Amino acid sequence: MKSKIMSVLQLILSIAVIVLLNMFYFRILGIFHLKFSGDEYLIANTIKYLLMSMIIFIIYHKEIKSGKNKFNRQLLNSVIYSVACFVFLVVITIVIREALKYFGHDPMYHFTNYFNQSFTLNFVLSFIINCIFIPFLLCIVFPLGFSNIFRKHVTASFASGICYGIYYGIMLKTSFDVAVYAALTPAVIVGLLTYLYKTNKNIWSVIITYISYVLLGVFVVQYFM
Repeated sequence: MKSKIMSVLQLILSIAVIVLLNMFYFRILGIFHLKFSGDEYLIANTIKYLLMSMIIFIIYHKEIKSGKNKFNRQLLNSVIYSVACFVFLVVITIVIREALKYFGHDPMYHFTNYFNQSFTLNFVLSFIINCIFIPFLLCIVFPLGFSNIFRKHVTASFASGICYGIYYGIMLKTSFDVAVYAALTPAVIVGLLTYLYKTNKNIWSVIITYISYVLLGVFVVQYFM
């Protein structure tokens, strides 16, 4: 019981850190008359995600370190597993996209090709945020956080997917129907990542899978589409 309570507290604290920093980070800096634009804003935003990642790492440091050791010990199997899961996630994304189009809805979820952009400070910082910090935060807080609380695979997957979908939709700050369709694919992907973690019990395999999904998914989608 104590372990479950601790897991709940970890999850609540982690979500609170992400939500509060996203909401108030720049407001707090504004109190000290620190206002940013252009590259300065990107640098400040990168620092924000660095702070988030450091705090989440401290909260889940035991699972993160043990997962890294397990990944290294079973390197070949872990890489093969991550590649297979990456392909699976992209296929699911394509299926959802085509289903939404069939029913007359805009999928609203698109991959970014990070390999055809100019090498600028803007690109580097955006790459670090979207391909390193966000995958780390997402995989630790949702697949790992919810798996520590719910024993059953399906329950953990459903709960993490729904909660991430709600969070994603709220952060868009748009109308309800637009938020629902925009959050559908990310919610399903997070739910599947949670199921993969429950199956594999290696958070680094999940992180590598999602980083691959973000970086290389565009090429698979272009090939099939």
